Order: sequence, then C-alpha cells, then structure tokens
Amino acid sequence: MLLFRSWRIDVRCAALLLAAGLAAAPGLANPQPLPVEAPWTSSDYVRAIFAVQNGVITLPRRGNPKTEALFDRLIDRANIDRLMAEEASPTAKRQQILLILSATGEFRSRYGYAVALGDDVQNELIDIQIFRLALIDRLATLDMPDQTTWQRLTSAIATTLHGTLDTLAEAPIFTGDQLNALAAALARHYPMIRTRLSAEENTAIARRLERMAVSESDPGLKSALLAALEASRHDN
Repeated sequence: MLLFRSWRIDVRCAALLLAAGLAAAPGLANPQPLPVEAPWTSSDYVRAIFAVQNGVITLPRRGNPKTEALFDRLIDRANIDRLMAEEASPTAKRQQILLILSATGEFRSRYGYAVALGDDVQNELIDIQIFRLALIDRLATLDMPDQTTWQRLTSAIATTLHGTLDTLAEAPIFTGDQLNALAAALARHYPMIRTRLSAEENTAIARRLERMAVSESDPGLKSALLAALEASRHDN
C-alpha cells in the first residue's frame, strides 16, 4: 500500500531532522501550552508533535472542538510568511523551516497511519501535505551555502514530493476534490521546488507524473498532473 509505504519513509526522514533540532534546543521536548490565536514558530511545531506523542493532546483534527483550532494553526500559511519576513540570515531561516518540515513530517506520518487504519482524517492528511508543499517552496528560495547542505535539503524535498505522489496514487481512499486540491498545489509550487532538485530526482518525479497523468480519467486531476509535468520539463 503506497500510503503506508510513504508513511514509513517520512518517519525516518522526520526523525532525523527532529533529532538534529532537539540536540540544539533540548527544552523543546517539554510540552507547553500551544498558541491558538497567534502564528506558530518552529519551536511551537516541535512542541506540538511532542504533545501528541506524549498524550497531552490527541491528533488535531477538524470537527473536534478541542483540537480544531490547533489544526488550523498547524497548517496556517501565516506561520511561513512570518518566518520568511524575519530579519534573520538565510541559514537561520533554513534551520527553522527544516524544523517545521520535520515536525509536520511526523504529523503527516500519523495522519497517514490513521487513514491506513480506517480513521476519517483524509482531509487533514491532504491539508498538511499542501502546507508542506508551500513550505518546501519557500525553502527552495533560500541560498544553499555548500554542496553538503544542498544534498541534504534535496533529499528532504524529494522525500516530501514522493510522499505527495504516493497520496495522489491512492484514488480509492480520497475523494476527487481532495486529490484535485493536492495536485493543484503540486502544480502551483513545483516550478520553484524543482530548482533545488537534482536532474536525476526531477526526471524520476517527471516519469511518475507522466504515468499518473496518462492513466488518470478525472479531467481536473489530469490537468493538474499535466501542469506539474510541464514544470518538470523545463531546464534547471
């Protein structure tokens, strides 16, 4: 099952990034009250996933009065906008985005696992993946100081993209509207994201997109897949 496979891939990637973040800021492991009316920082994201892991809160979802506001904050683009607008170095911003990417990777894994077990959180899984596409779009705009950093970030970005494609391949699990929304987000963000992919990774993703577009019967989803495919065919 692709959904479950991509869940396992994300767990490994996210766990490594979270470990790096927590090594630099061990206090983040202590659950604290999370803001529901103000943008989140990277520390809030990490505290949120630890709150779920430690049973302080349940997995946030819409329709649950106790956690709906937390879910809305979890996927709020204002969190990204605030970070990018800060007077901080590209290195500092990159580190903060990686922490958010790692924490949301853990959330994405938990939603994916819940869906695989039959829980009705498909909307939440789609929404957090759309947020993560916006996140790696912003990550791609930042300068990469050296080859090692570029390779590490390329790997994180590629993992996110392949997880998105895995979800798009799970048509029986999601509604057409859900898949169309995710595919449209991929098409919207891919032109920037692809600038940080290696030629090999871009080719691999393009081939997957082409196979999916050819076999897709839904006009809206096919159009979005073809738009992303077109973006992948331009030179880096």
